[in-house]
Amino acid sequence: MRAKRIGRIVAVILLAAVTAQAQTAKETPAQFEKRTAWWREAKFGMFIHWGTYSVPADSTDLNGKKGIAEWYFSNKQMQVKDYEKFAAQFNPVKFDARTWVKTAKDSGMKYIVITSKHHDGFDMFNTKLSAYCITKATPFKRDPMKELAAECARQGIKFCFYHSIMDWHHPDYVPRRKWEQETRPADGANLDRYIDYMKGQLRELLTNYGPIGILWFDGGWEHNAKELHSEEVNAMIRSIQPGIIINDRNNLPEDYATPEQNIPANALPNGRLWETCMTMNDTWGYARNDTNWKSSEDLIRKLIDIASKGGNFLLNVGPTAEGVFPDAINERLAQIGAWMKVNGESIYGTTQSPFRKLSFDGRVTAKGNTLYLHVFNWPKDLLTLNDLETPVVTARALEGNEKLVVTDVTSGGVRLLSIGRPKKLNSIATVIELKLAGPPKVAETNLAVTEP
Repeated sequence: MRAKRIGRIVAVILLAAVTAQAQTAKETPAQFEKRTAWWREAKFGMFIHWGTYSVPADSTDLNGKKGIAEWYFSNKQMQVKDYEKFAAQFNPVKFDARTWVKTAKDSGMKYIVITSKHHDGFDMFNTKLSAYCITKATPFKRDPMKELAAECARQGIKFCFYHSIMDWHHPDYVPRRKWEQETRPADGANLDRYIDYMKGQLRELLTNYGPIGILWFDGGWEHNAKELHSEEVNAMIRSIQPGIIINDRNNLPEDYATPEQNIPANALPNGRLWETCMTMNDTWGYARNDTNWKSSEDLIRKLIDIASKGGNFLLNVGPTAEGVFPDAINERLAQIGAWMKVNGESIYGTTQSPFRKLSFDGRVTAKGNTLYLHVFNWPKDLLTLNDLETPVVTARALEGNEKLVVTDVTSGGVRLLSIGRPKKLNSIATVIELKLAGPPKVAETNLAVTEP
């Protein structure tokens, strides 16, 4: 992942203002809806950044300033031959695919996106096109992608690949890093030849690991779509796996936008699909010196906020070089899973809130004729909901399945709904289900907005 991508994110949002989700040449809107249905239902996925950078596990640069761990090669301005030595030290003997997938599933996640290759060029799968891969260059020898694909199929989780376009290791990828232009000149390098190599690896990933839910590109910012042959590459991908979903990071809009480390203020224009990817601490790959962990409360409320704006949440974990999730990650995932076990229906398959503003501290998601009120802090007085014009049929708290009383209240000449306080409140978010007499209709003055 890239440390700063503000300009690119703005470009994506501007692009979304003039185009909805890209569709294949012969795909109708209905077919697009069908192809992306599982992703829109899922809402919550696990991102996994794992590679030989977990051996040094250091997120600082040459001056000791904060960086991100998977950029270790760049942070320390290394030479390729020196960085290659980490592969010989990479032996994740504690890796267990069943445990990883079960952890994701127990956390309420519905899909896994894992790094098949990051910018450092090390392949985390068994490829015939390079010796610089986990099955050939490490003492581990096994293909963890094969094991994860099988486990995901067994446990009902969608298996997906992240793949970096940028490749600091391959001799044909240009430009070189600034500090190696003399020690590793680019004479004779050919980007078109590199793209052919990348296409060959993508064919392997799309033919050797069963159905792939998402191809999650990254690292495309050094070249434009024409230079990357993006149309050709995406067409090849879809020819192998027609049902796949492709993100926007090889410089074409494709199926969805990918804001990084931030949540848009509102839903994106024209129904554009989007997914926020975010770390639990400050870095994507494992770094033993990064202990700035977000709290479980913060992460759950971020998930709720994202769902209330119609997006998906791809939450990252960085496994160690031994092949395990750090304790801090496991603790947070367990707490998220406990909340999702009770309240998951208020997230899965929901659409954005119909409200622009709420009269309580929280968020709202919608699903057909149902609204879910996520109350972060229950008010001392009455919980009220303003500007809902559709009658409420029933109300209940998801935790404890407690029926609640709903009454009309007029305050300052404004009609509000008052909702009874449940006996048990959740300190992170208490979820109230409102079954309505029809689709939610909101006063025009309080209708939800999209990004400008």
